[in-house]
Formats: sequence, C-alpha cells, structure tokens
Amino acid sequence: MTLIEYVKRVQPSIVESEVREHVAAGRYRLRDGPVLTIDHVVEAETTLLIDVPAKPDDDAFLPTPQGPLPLLFQDEHLVVIDKPPGLLSYPLGPRKIAALSLMERQMEAAGEDPELRPLHRIDRETSGLLMMARSKRADRRIKKQFQRKQIDKSYLAIARGQVAGGVQILKGAIGPDPNPEIRIRMAQVADGKPAETWTRNLGSFGDDDWGEAGRGYTWVECRPRTGRTHQIRVHLAARGHPLVGDKVYCDGGRAFLRRWDGLLDADDIAQLGHRRHALHAWTLALCHPESGEPLRLEAPVPADLLAFAQAHGGGPPRVQAP
Repeated sequence: MTLIEYVKRVQPSIVESEVREHVAAGRYRLRDGPVLTIDHVVEAETTLLIDVPAKPDDDAFLPTPQGPLPLLFQDEHLVVIDKPPGLLSYPLGPRKIAALSLMERQMEAAGEDPELRPLHRIDRETSGLLMMARSKRADRRIKKQFQRKQIDKSYLAIARGQVAGGVQILKGAIGPDPNPEIRIRMAQVADGKPAETWTRNLGSFGDDDWGEAGRGYTWVECRPRTGRTHQIRVHLAARGHPLVGDKVYCDGGRAFLRRWDGLLDADDIAQLGHRRHALHAWTLALCHPESGEPLRLEAPVPADLLAFAQAHGGGPPRVQAP
C-alpha cells in the first residue's frame, strides 16, 4: 500500500493533512534509504523511520516551572520535594525539563552529590510529594515497600458537586476506555483490573449547579488502595464528580481534544473552572530506608487550589485525623 494508506491504517486518529506536511518536509524515509513521497509504496519487512518534531514543552495555561523546587526532606539516603503543577516527574523523550533533572541541578549548585534515582511518579498536572533515592540501597528498600503495599499515601482533590459525606470506599475495575478518541483515557470497564479508593469528604463550598452531582464543590481526601492509571480521577468521575479542571474526564474530554489540536483557549479553561486538574499528592507514610524508623511526610495544600476554594466562597479543607 502507499505510505499515506499505511500511516492511516496503523494510526487511525492521525490528521492526514499533518502527515502530508511532514512527508513534504522530508521527515519520512526508509532505513538506509531515500526520503519518501506520499505515494511511495511501502512493503512488508521494511523499516520506516519518521523524524517526529518535538511538541513545545510549555502549556500556555500551565507553563513548566523552572525551580528552585520546594524541598520537604533531605538526608544522605532520600530527597523529597513538593512538585509544582506543570512539571513532569522525570524526563520523557524530548522533554528534558522535569523534577528529577531540576533537582539534580539544584543539588549540584549546592555542592551536593546530584545523582538521584526515581522511586515513583505523579502526573504532570498533579502537585505534591515526590520522592527520589540517593543510593541503590535506598532505591531498592523503598521500592520493596511500594511492592508490599507498606507505603500509605493520600491525595487531596477538589471535585465537582456534593460528594457523599463521611468515608466511602469506591470500587470499580479500571481499564482503557473503549472509546478510541482519547487513547490515554481510562474507564470503569467489566474486564478491567480491580481498583479500590478510600475517600473522605473534607468540606463543601460554592453554588455552581452540576445537575445530578449537586451544587458547588467538595474537598475530598483520597487514599488509593490499588495503583491503577488515573484511579482517583476515574472513580470520582464515574460517580458524577470529576475533578475540577480535569481535561480528560470533564465534559467528555472536550478540553483535552482541543488542547491536542492546539485550540485550547481561555474560554475552555473558564468552562473547566481551573487551569489544571485539582489533585495534590498530600501525605506519605513509610519506613526510612536506612534506620527503619517511621517517616511521615506532608506537602502543604497548594496555593492555587486554596485560591480556587476561596474564590468560590470556601476555605481550606477541614483536616481530620486519619
């Protein structure tokens, strides 16, 4: 088949006009072979190389922070930061600016050994606690705690509407959304992996009408008991309470698709209510990798989420004992 037929077959969601532009710019070729034209006939067992231009790092509404990063804990074994929203946890592909690389530069500038090892990750738009090991031994011991589910973590979220009061256990198997329009979106599906999230209402505020979900917004403490992709966001959205600002799970993912097409604007952000999804990695409880002593870490309620609550007639979450 021709090159354009092949590309459309293996990537059904791709924009044909963009492919044609990249082909015309000479970005498609065979390994050790010529630059291809749009009508070149590709054959089985050949290797097609594509020079993919990097997407810009910055989001106009959530630009990449440059540091310095807030340091919550540091010793010779472990570094813990309060990652700001808009920053990847670790470098990914052409995106070299990330919490790990910025923290390494920060430590080097302070005369510290800059070598860090990633222990876990949180999404680019999620703020809060992020741990990095400073040795192989610490890396191995903390990852064992993760594997054995010995690390207790909680998140703070703002959801649309009136989330049920008290403690709730949200259950629902999670897997890829059968709708292929947004490939990263997950959903509660019958053949998904079991998932369970503990939630607690920490106070409601505001008066915006969300129909069946109720009016206003709710501070929600969330403790994922399993580790599925987008678990907190999926479980709350499935109950009609998507996170404020969630481009993937609010309004059918309209804002995510507009962002993908380079069309996201201030009106879209206003409709979402916030420039990023309202999720914060709040607390972590674990054993210190060397001493074995209990270690409890907490990242303060982020200023942007507190400002959102105050702008809608609310205040900080009503913090309760676990």
